[in-house]
Amino acid sequence: MNQSSSLLHTDSSSCLQTVSLNMPDEALSTPIVNDQFSAQDADITIQSSDGILFKLHRSNLAGITGAFPGPEIDTQGEIVHLTEPAKVLEIVFQYVYPRKHPSLKDLDFDTLLQVAEAVEKYDVFSAMNTCEWRLSEFLPDHAVEILAHSVKHGYPESIDKAGLVLSRTPHLEMVEMLPLHCVVPWLKYQGAWQKIFDNAIRHIDGMFYNYYCYDVQHVCSPCRVSLLGWVTKLSQIKTISSLRDAITTRNPSIYNNSVAHPWCSNCSGNICQFHLPTVQKILEDGITSIPPFTEFLKAKEPAPSA
Repeated sequence: MNQSSSLLHTDSSSCLQTVSLNMPDEALSTPIVNDQFSAQDADITIQSSDGILFKLHRSNLAGITGAFPGPEIDTQGEIVHLTEPAKVLEIVFQYVYPRKHPSLKDLDFDTLLQVAEAVEKYDVFSAMNTCEWRLSEFLPDHAVEILAHSVKHGYPESIDKAGLVLSRTPHLEMVEMLPLHCVVPWLKYQGAWQKIFDNAIRHIDGMFYNYYCYDVQHVCSPCRVSLLGWVTKLSQIKTISSLRDAITTRNPSIYNNSVAHPWCSNCSGNICQFHLPTVQKILEDGITSIPPFTEFLKAKEPAPSA
């Protein structure tokens, strides 16, 4: 493969040559060549969406990517126009030459996502795993964008990580964001989450009323009301991390029984010490048992009967 004589080791955060708004008109009309990709023996010229030229070798593009023409195809000296800006292409093209590749660690999320989309679009295989790894570091803040990207390009680990973060997001928000083939699996995935709370409520409703909380089948009225209220409030929490914390710590701001327990010696303060641990375990076991979102994507819809 050819090695561009002007390729120097730079990380993805290097500055690009830009056009000053104060330059003369004649200077503005002169094409600017990216200083990292300006080889004299280049046999293909690519122009970014913001007008920067990249002089490259088709043998490198053909050998490393799956979407660019090889040296056997004559472009007749014409410039190939791409839709990505120069700051994105400069990073992408660093992966098509035999050199140390950029780590992408200093990129902001929006630029990283553009790079990730570009390497998928042009089949720059050597950059795909790095992009996926770096994108996952932006969870949970950018879970929606990461889930959409991962579903589009087939990254199951990232799908499951982002899906878990978004598992408590309201249905409508997710349906509007997801591709059509993911809508039904997502509704089933969220249905599995709702079933956790339904099971806890069913357990509480199945107990008998009594003056005392003295075994797994008998609960006093104040504790029953408090437990049902606690589970209902838990079901309204919109982030998985907050939900887990609330279940584990029994946050008093969520579980707050103001009803006195003058007759139940097994209850103390605002905590039902007899039944709360059981309900807590039902919820925790339910969360653990939910399959990742990719399992719902794999499930096949039953064929319609003849």
